[in-house]
Amino acid sequence: MARAVYLPRRGGTDMTGGKRSSRARATHAQVAERRAKAVRMKVSGARLEDIANALGYGSANHVSVDIRRALAANVREQSAATEEYIAIEQLRLDELLYAVWEEAMAGSPRHVELGVRIVEARRRLFPQQQVVALTTVESEILRLENELATRQLAVGGEIEESG
Repeated sequence: MARAVYLPRRGGTDMTGGKRSSRARATHAQVAERRAKAVRMKVSGARLEDIANALGYGSANHVSVDIRRALAANVREQSAATEEYIAIEQLRLDELLYAVWEEAMAGSPRHVELGVRIVEARRRLFPQQQVVALTTVESEILRLENELATRQLAVGGEIEESG
């Protein structure tokens, strides 16, 4: 049972989602390259005035703005990559939970345990969030664990089922 996962493509579109012209792509690439050079020069200790002269900027202030934009773009790219990774992992864990769900609902101890582990793995994806309310899946797993423990005790003769 494999389901296809479709993710949006990132490259080659403008901010509105439309295709960039070849001229716009070339200009964007040139700006990105000049920003990268400016950042490399600044990291190596060059003064803003020297970078402006070497790369054809109008002023040191323009260099400073471009360096800040390059750094901000890098942070956005890292954030987007992290979000994409989390989304993919969440989809994978959803698929795994789906695969064991029926057997867990039927009371299979092994599948209940696998379901619990999958839910725990999902929680580890979001360490910054403390989950207060249990999801339906988690509460059902807990119910099944309790029911399983009750059955095991009943079979052992330590408690009797009532009702």
